[in-house]
Amino acid sequence: MLKGARAQLLLLFAILRLKPKRTASHRGRLLLIAVVVVLAGCARRASVAPTDYLQVDINVPPTTLDPRFATDAMSGRIDELVYESMVRFDQAGKPVDELAERIDQPEPTRLVFHLRHGVRFSDGHELTARDVKFTYDTVLDPSSGSMRRSALAELKSINVLDDYTVEMTARRPYAPALEMATLPIVPAGSPSPHSSLLIAPAGSGPFRFAMYRRDEALLLERNPTRPYQPGTARRILFKIVPDATVRALELVEDICDFTENDGIQRDLIPYLERHPFLHVERSPGSFLQYLAFNLRDPRLKDIRLRRAFAAAIDRKAIIRSMLQDTATPATGFLIPENWAYAGDVERYEYDPDKARQLIEAAGYSKDDPRLRFVYKTTPEGHRMAEILQAMLKQAGITLEIHTNEWATFYADLQRGNFALAASQLAVASPHDYYFFFHSSMMPPHGSNRVGYSNPEMDHLLEQADTTMDPIRRRAICAQIQQLAARDIPYLPLWWINTLTIANQRVRGFVRYPDGSLRSLATVRFSPPAAPIAR
Repeated sequence: MLKGARAQLLLLFAILRLKPKRTASHRGRLLLIAVVVVLAGCARRASVAPTDYLQVDINVPPTTLDPRFATDAMSGRIDELVYESMVRFDQAGKPVDELAERIDQPEPTRLVFHLRHGVRFSDGHELTARDVKFTYDTVLDPSSGSMRRSALAELKSINVLDDYTVEMTARRPYAPALEMATLPIVPAGSPSPHSSLLIAPAGSGPFRFAMYRRDEALLLERNPTRPYQPGTARRILFKIVPDATVRALELVEDICDFTENDGIQRDLIPYLERHPFLHVERSPGSFLQYLAFNLRDPRLKDIRLRRAFAAAIDRKAIIRSMLQDTATPATGFLIPENWAYAGDVERYEYDPDKARQLIEAAGYSKDDPRLRFVYKTTPEGHRMAEILQAMLKQAGITLEIHTNEWATFYADLQRGNFALAASQLAVASPHDYYFFFHSSMMPPHGSNRVGYSNPEMDHLLEQADTTMDPIRRRAICAQIQQLAARDIPYLPLWWINTLTIANQRVRGFVRYPDGSLRSLATVRFSPPAAPIAR
């Protein structure tokens, strides 16, 4: 214990040396964190699983263990290790077969999926077309309350042709039809989690759920119906560690084996890179950090005020200082590597003088009390909120920061209960614009949480979905991106690089732009020679 405590204190002192410009009060807060961590280490060193597990530290818990109801990123990342869908997206964002071994399209509105034989759920029973239909019927049932139902709005019917053949019929010729086939499949008869979000149906993926302690840890173990390669992880423990400093301490102390993206405090990267047993890797990512304007607020309906926000935020400075150059200024939702990306859109450079002029043109004076906005965030986002608060203050805009734990913040975001909020999303397809920008997608059944409504945008989104010619569809997608940049109901801030930190026992992790963890099933993993007190 004394050795661990010493390491923790040394890390905090090292952080202080790396950041000499921190205020005395901030240094005091860091030292207080060190003391709390040391005391917590004294009190809680009991193992929550056998020692032969790969530990992944995450910053927020999944909101549900049932993939039919999961809409948050963390639930989706864990689900990929437990469940399979007929089709999934590869690293380039293109659909590839998973449960389906062949797909036919006899008519423009019909898709026929031929399932692989012999696939079994972790409870032992074989996966058939009836399980696929049951999964879709559950999501489509309005009484289930699944927010994933909106993604199936164009699905007219789904039918079982035989044990291994499923037919999907769309309401009309539908360009992104294959995206409807990405729903993770659960066994027929699986109960819906009306009373508890901890219900976890069996899956056909490489792992199954073994244990979940809410807000503490989630343990996966191998699906007994699937073989796996020797030298890979038998179990994966997702440990929920909300504090970024504690996550860094667990990496340095060799408690945590792996973490990625939100699990890493970016200004600690230089320190962590100095440890030879830790490997820090970067690659382009599709996760977008954005600022959402709630257009139900009459002040934010004025586009001049939204553009003032855009001009008052120095994104390049935040990327350079806070994010350690691990992000790229964003122009929209789609990354440049996407086939439909359009770069010729309106851009908003940092210009505080222009921000003040726009505020004045909108009828406000500097430090006008009407320019006070509630900004909602999580503990993880509080530091960025303070930076935005300082930048916007220079333009005469006041942010009142409200910090809530993830579940409360996400619930507020889903309900549109905010004025300003910053969050992240991973966009793999231009069709995702439909969910965030079409007027029919407002809560509670869609992701248009800002209340954006523009008939021109609705028309373009509908055109893009029904245009089968890829060249024409790409041109329409460019118009969608241009209109979104002009109206800015969401201000794209930056695309976050995919960033991973792993110790030397983890080898061969494949990074995906969207932060997918599916390759944890195949990484080479060497458990510690002697048990670690975790």
